[in-house]
Amino acid sequence: MKTLAQMLNKALEVTAGCTEPAAIAFCASFVGKYLDDTPREISLRIDQRTYKNAFGAGIPRAGDLLGSEWALLFGFVMACPEKRLSIFSSLDEEAIAAASALHDRDILKVELVEMGSLLIAVSASGETNRAEAIIEKGHTRVSKVTLNDKEIDISEMNVIQSVSEDIPFSKEMYDSANWPALIEECFEDNTLQTTVRQGIAYNMAAALHGQKYIKGGNSADSLVMGAIYARMTGDPIPVMSCAGSGNKGLTCMIPVVAHSRDLGLGEEQEIKGVLVSILLTTLITSRFGEVSSVCGAQYAAGAGVIGGLLYLKKELDLFNGAYNNFISAIGGGFCDGAKGSCSMRGNVAVSTALTSINHAENGFLVSSRDGFLGNTFAETLEHLTHYNPLIAKFERETIDILRNK
Repeated sequence: MKTLAQMLNKALEVTAGCTEPAAIAFCASFVGKYLDDTPREISLRIDQRTYKNAFGAGIPRAGDLLGSEWALLFGFVMACPEKRLSIFSSLDEEAIAAASALHDRDILKVELVEMGSLLIAVSASGETNRAEAIIEKGHTRVSKVTLNDKEIDISEMNVIQSVSEDIPFSKEMYDSANWPALIEECFEDNTLQTTVRQGIAYNMAAALHGQKYIKGGNSADSLVMGAIYARMTGDPIPVMSCAGSGNKGLTCMIPVVAHSRDLGLGEEQEIKGVLVSILLTTLITSRFGEVSSVCGAQYAAGAGVIGGLLYLKKELDLFNGAYNNFISAIGGGFCDGAKGSCSMRGNVAVSTALTSINHAENGFLVSSRDGFLGNTFAETLEHLTHYNPLIAKFERETIDILRNK
């Protein structure tokens, strides 16, 4: 079994643009690579959550061309699956023109599938060939690529697999008392250290870039807000995603790094604080899924911020209370798709995390008898997962609203 450090390392991946359009393009790029024929028809079978998340998200360098359909067409004509979730870094005028020509032929059909996990299935048929690629349960989890119904071996492409559902989160990992030891162990992994350093560099650069949208805002919540807005509206900036989401990556890293640097704690503490945030973000995502009906930047990354900051403050004993303060305020925040206004969700996640810590430090803790709260982080999280199938019913209504706009 892989170590926690190895699994957390696989939960981190550089992405260009919103994750869902990138995943759709990634899937379609296999079909474009292997079809070797002029397509007469192209089809997309996609789960409703992924479709919803891609609907209003900007695509780097694509201007006003948004959504699952354009993401698919771009990926198909670029045909570079080796780029994985950074595929839009290769988008240029030639590819846009080729995708537009396909779009004008009106040969793309989309079928929405109601299911509890991620599904992206792209197929295309020409005069003599038919190719198909399927991604299931995670943004880069390629389950099958076929040409004329014969499976193609893509193992040499070293396709990165999503791991949020695979990490063996034992009971001890839900206990904040155990996090310092776990983080020390993870810190010793040089590969993970390198990835986290890269993620910090990318995401702090995104925070700096995003300041042009948030005038006069250099607080942690404003830095996150600007970075998310830039990414979701299609600015061509790379970010390090966490647990299948660039917005989670930005939200869980930026405030922890900013706090560490404000206090001059040094790189080692900075990385360890970020590792706590990554651990929590990935742990919580494992309970809700990479593409979920709730806002991951709030539910998962916001809690990660609390853990990372309390680790740096040497106050992890306050985590259970601070987490209950936090989730009392943001619990119930369903996801209505990935788009520019996700920046407000990230802003609220960070500001509420900071407020929750402040209240806990000053002795104010909401009662565990209130609503869905439990006595511990693990209990509260377990209670929240009971709402998953109910909140999922929002999905269809959201999609109907989006498609009727």
